Amino acid sequence: MDFFNYILIAFSFVYTAAVLRLLGGISAATNKKSRYFVHLIFIAVVLISIVISFWGIWALRDVDWKLYKFILALMDGAMYYFIATVLVPENPNEVESWRDYYYKNKHKFFYGFLFFLFYVQIHSVIIIEQELLHPARLGNLIALMPIYLGIRSYNHKVHIGIALYYLIFVVFMVFTIASEPGWVANM
Repeated sequence: MDFFNYILIAFSFVYTAAVLRLLGGISAATNKKSRYFVHLIFIAVVLISIVISFWGIWALRDVDWKLYKFILALMDGAMYYFIATVLVPENPNEVESWRDYYYKNKHKFFYGFLFFLFYVQIHSVIIIEQELLHPARLGNLIALMPIYLGIRSYNHKVHIGIALYYLIFVVFMVFTIASEPGWVANM
């Protein structure tokens, strides 16, 4: 087994934990009496984002690995896990209204996304050695406005718009920029 495959095992565990948390809540979140469309879209967005992120790990195969780079890279999956725990509580069957649950936890969710965007900037500079002012950062800047709106607004229509924006964004990524393994290196 080469070193990258060894490291990939750790990534697999962390990403799998996040995916299992989200999938474990799907049954309860789709319950007719309590479901909330916006919440379900965000579960789908995070699931697709995890797949895109894992698919991009191939770009790290030639990294000169040090322990600090490994820990920093594992934070990617750890942050997805945090976001997953915000979207789906430990006992999802106890949620009576996913709409109420979403609005009660939306600050944690959007601040988690905001922190994730800052992390991506650090990750790309330290691990991938991308330039600080690289054009790929434009996508992260564009993502800041919906996050700001998500934190500030309690308007249902605004949150539908934000959820659909991110859904369209990740689906676009799947079929374009992120379609190749290690897509991160191509940016």
